[in-house]
Amino acid sequence: MAFPLRRDFRGGPASNDGIGNPSPFHNLPLVAPHRRDAQDRRSVPREGAHRAAASVCHARRGDHSILQVYIRESVYSAAVNDMYGCEKSAAQVLPRFAILDPLLEQLCIAIARALRDGTVEDGLYTDTLAQMIAVHLARYHCSRSHPLHMTTTKPIPSWKIRRLVDFIEENLDRDLSLGAMAAEVAVSPLYLPRSFKAAVGQSPHQYVIGRRIERAKELLSSGDSPIVDVALAVGFSSQSHLSSWFLRLVGVSPAEYRRQSAG
Repeated sequence: MAFPLRRDFRGGPASNDGIGNPSPFHNLPLVAPHRRDAQDRRSVPREGAHRAAASVCHARRGDHSILQVYIRESVYSAAVNDMYGCEKSAAQVLPRFAILDPLLEQLCIAIARALRDGTVEDGLYTDTLAQMIAVHLARYHCSRSHPLHMTTTKPIPSWKIRRLVDFIEENLDRDLSLGAMAAEVAVSPLYLPRSFKAAVGQSPHQYVIGRRIERAKELLSSGDSPIVDVALAVGFSSQSHLSSWFLRLVGVSPAEYRRQSAG
């Protein structure tokens, strides 16, 4: 399935990254088959063998630049099944033209920026964004959009949260997608981020990144393994991936942290 969200940039020629500050102008076409031959498509890579939950494509129409965002059929199908208890055929995305939806716009920009700045290496992050887009579409832009159709989200039992925390700790060096974590405790990926944050105080993505950084700090201060090996050992896809998050959360590079720990 492809869900393209088109954003027409009315402020003159588009920049290369296509995610500046356009005037809010959106099209919501009908859900259509995923086009494999679309030009300039940049799929969201994932750690491990899992398929991308979302991808984006930049296109030009005259002076306008269009950002198209695609989410997989399985993601949207899971959302409508959890929310309405039906198949996606009974909750089709409605075609709309020139709508204003600031939240949907920001979610799509976030995915596009992830492709640009390297955040895309966090499969869990892009999984979460794709889930949020699917839920938003199902809630506000489909044929069943109505508050009466919504089901109440039940909190995840505390024992499942503890089990999930243990699962994360034991698998920091592996792919920790929303699907894998949800399957471990038999809950829907749709409700996992909200319930986990309510119980732990952080989203699954924030928690996993934090734990990986803490594990990396332990390895950096207690051994002399190359930083690239430390990165891979704690679940980052590359040394640069580790360095980017380490600098953001710790304030220094992994190499500098090792020097400070040794001193």
